[in-house]
Amino acid sequence: MKNNEEDTDEEDQQKLDKKRKKIKEEFLDEAFKKAELLKKAHSEIKKEQKVVKKTFIKLGIIAIIIAILGLALINYIPWMYIKYDSDYGTIEEYFSYNDFKNNNIEIDKINSLFESTCKNCSNNSKNYIGLTINDFTSSQRTILNSLIVLALLGLIFTVFIIIDRIKNLSEEIVNIIHSIFIASSIFIGLIVFLSTIKFLGAHLLMRFNKPFIEVLGITNIDLFFFIPYLFFASSLLFVIMGLILIKANFNKAVQNLKSDKSQKSHSIYRYGSNL
Repeated sequence: MKNNEEDTDEEDQQKLDKKRKKIKEEFLDEAFKKAELLKKAHSEIKKEQKVVKKTFIKLGIIAIIIAILGLALINYIPWMYIKYDSDYGTIEEYFSYNDFKNNNIEIDKINSLFESTCKNCSNNSKNYIGLTINDFTSSQRTILNSLIVLALLGLIFTVFIIIDRIKNLSEEIVNIIHSIFIASSIFIGLIVFLSTIKFLGAHLLMRFNKPFIEVLGITNIDLFFFIPYLFFASSLLFVIMGLILIKANFNKAVQNLKSDKSQKSHSIYRYGSNL
């Protein structure tokens, strides 16, 4: 009877040991699967990082192309188109930047829109459309300098990315340089945007000062500023795209931080465990 009890206890112990062994194996297997998933996720993050880096290389080149294209357009596209009715019939003219630079606007009525000689007018009505000839020349200098700076930034950034490929710099340094480049590009876009927005308001002032303009003998006037409108729209788009990239870069940095924390916590769990 005693032997039977001992056999039973031994069998129970063996079953218990097998059960513990099985639970331990299942736990280890589950931990191994989790480790594999983390490893796979980490490799996917690295792949995404490589894709982002390639995109940023293109950003530097794109910035250079945009700057060169802008420098070409600013000198070859008319700055202003005007059409109006006068005592001599319908007048239609295109003016380039050089016309404003050299003050080659020979039509007195058009000149009067920018530099009124009226002595009995209020201060507001003297500036009929809110623009002077100097606004054209100063805006051109601002846009020109901004494009040159953008081209230099694109060149510097492209050189940095090449160095990163050779030296394999840390993610923190790369993210900081990325953010500086994008923030600088946004700042340049804002400068161009602010220097051209006044041309957009010229139409509002033109309608407001319509009675004074008609006194000059100019009726049914139509104005269009080619270069200012082009750079106004493109700089606005440039700033929006820059903000989107800044957000993407920030999300990438947060994702990398979370990934590092996850890797550290997994390592502590794996190597600090008694299993």
